[in-house]
Amino acid sequence: MKLFLKLGSILLCSLVANTAFAYGSTSSSAHCDRPLFTAFQPAPNKYTQSFNEFSIIASANTTPSSVVVHVSVGENKFEFTAKDLTIVPLKNGHLEIKGKMNRPVENGFARISVTAHSKPGCERTDGVLIRIY
Repeated sequence: MKLFLKLGSILLCSLVANTAFAYGSTSSSAHCDRPLFTAFQPAPNKYTQSFNEFSIIASANTTPSSVVVHVSVGENKFEFTAKDLTIVPLKNGHLEIKGKMNRPVENGFARISVTAHSKPGCERTDGVLIRIY
């Protein structure tokens, strides 16, 4: 009987130890460093007379081919993929993303939303609201 108890406790300890190692430590886990978007132009929450061009600065870890920008003006929605945008690498490694509307918007509000990833499964979406008078 003592032999079964010893074997059972050894088996239980080994199961607990294997379970702990299966999850790994936080230092070996995959880290997701999402892209950051800054310097939106036109500037957010500022009034502008008309709106037909925009630019955004993306962090250096952004995958250029993954960039998609959505512009919503009232019920009109426009999508710009990486092929429709001008994406220029800057000296500091960041990316300057530029786009142009077919015609200017002259009244109301516009929402600019940008989505990109740094690696598959590591994505970020950010955006600003533009006031046009």
